[in-house]
Amino acid sequence: MTNFSALTVAEAEQKLADVDIDASGSVITSAMAAGSLIKHGERVFVCAGPGVVEAVEVAGGVCVDGDDEIDVVVVGFHTTFDFAEMAAAAHALHNGARLIATNTDPTYPTPDRLLPGNGALVAGIATAGKVQPIVAGKPHEPVAALIHHRLGTTAGDAQNFARHVMVGDLPATDGALARLLGFEFAFVESGVTTVEQAMSGDPKPDCVSPDLATLVAQRLR
Repeated sequence: MTNFSALTVAEAEQKLADVDIDASGSVITSAMAAGSLIKHGERVFVCAGPGVVEAVEVAGGVCVDGDDEIDVVVVGFHTTFDFAEMAAAAHALHNGARLIATNTDPTYPTPDRLLPGNGALVAGIATAGKVQPIVAGKPHEPVAALIHHRLGTTAGDAQNFARHVMVGDLPATDGALARLLGFEFAFVESGVTTVEQAMSGDPKPDCVSPDLATLVAQRLR
C-alpha cells in the first residue's frame, strides 16, 4: 500500500517488479482509496497525476476541466501544480464541490532532498476553497476499508494482530494505519525515520528491523 498517487496501478506493479517483487493484483494506492469515494457519474476536477485519473474513471467518475460544473475536486501529488489550477479548484469548492485528498503527507522524499508533498498542495487548495478535505490514504478509513476488503479481514477482529503486519517507516502514517486496521506495526530503518524517532513517536513500533528483506527472513525462520 502506497500513499504515492501519481502512478497507475500497472506502473506501481512494474516498479515493484523491477526489484523482483511480483505484486500483480496486490497493489493498493491512495489514488484507489480516493476513487472509492467517487460516485458513478460524478464530475471530477483532478489536480493530480495519472494514477488518480485512472482511479476516478474506474469508479465511474467523469474527469472534467476546471471551467466545467464540478462535483468533486481530488488532489494528489504532482509536480505541475500551479496557481491557475489552485484557482480553478477553489472556485469549484466555493460552488459546493467536495474536496478529496489522496493523502496529506507534508513532504516527498527524493535521493537528494525532501520535496513538498501532497499535504502542501492540499493545504493551499483547502485554504483557498475554505473547506476541509476528506483524506483517503494512510492512515485514514477509506484506505483501511480497501485493505480489509482485499485481505478478507474484518475491522475489530482480535485475530488481525497475530495474522497481519503493516510494514513502514513512518509511525504517523504506517503506524497509525496499523492501529486502525488492528495489525502489527513493523518499523523498518530503510526509510526517512530513525529508530530513535520511531520509538519516541506515536504509535511506537511493535518490532524493528533494518529493512524489509531482513524482516521477511526473520519471519520465515
